[in-house]
Amino acid sequence: MYKTSDDRRFRKNKKEIRRAFIDLVTEKGFEKLTISEITKRADINRMTFYSHYESIDDIFLEFFDDMKAGIAEAVSHEQVFNIDRLFELLNEIMMKEIDFYRLVARDHRLAQFRAGFKDAIRKLLRIDLTQGSHEAYNRRLVLSDLTASCITQSYLGWLSGEYGDISLDEVTGITKEMLSDQLKNIHYSQLGF
Repeated sequence: MYKTSDDRRFRKNKKEIRRAFIDLVTEKGFEKLTISEITKRADINRMTFYSHYESIDDIFLEFFDDMKAGIAEAVSHEQVFNIDRLFELLNEIMMKEIDFYRLVARDHRLAQFRAGFKDAIRKLLRIDLTQGSHEAYNRRLVLSDLTASCITQSYLGWLSGEYGDISLDEVTGITKEMLSDQLKNIHYSQLGF
């Protein structure tokens, strides 16, 4: 498990470790990465690494947890669902670690993170399930999942360069346009991650 601290030096070392991790995974892939390479790139010793993380997987886990916490924190201040604000918040979170998100979008070996990104958005958005028949309930569940899939794919497609040189604003605009009929049934979930 990764460790946390408010100590300035601790945070600086962690930032260097994460930067080295991103750079090295981009250069050589996740499977071939070693702690020695990370410590060398981050200009720290092994003991410093282990004072922050138990394993390389913990760095990955921390990125994932930071993403989920960032989404939950961002919408905790929102009273009503607003799709423009949702995309603005997601953009802010993504831009903080844009290199990592691009890496995840491009590297198909990191499917676990992509699935987690979709799941975080799905948990965040919840179509009103309290009204209607059992069939209507099931339909709303499917629509909720499809909405999260659409939003997730929009980001992953843009991050991976799959959409060419189109801007993120254009991608989110197209996504909002496509989802417009379903978005009126969505509100922020009170469920925690």
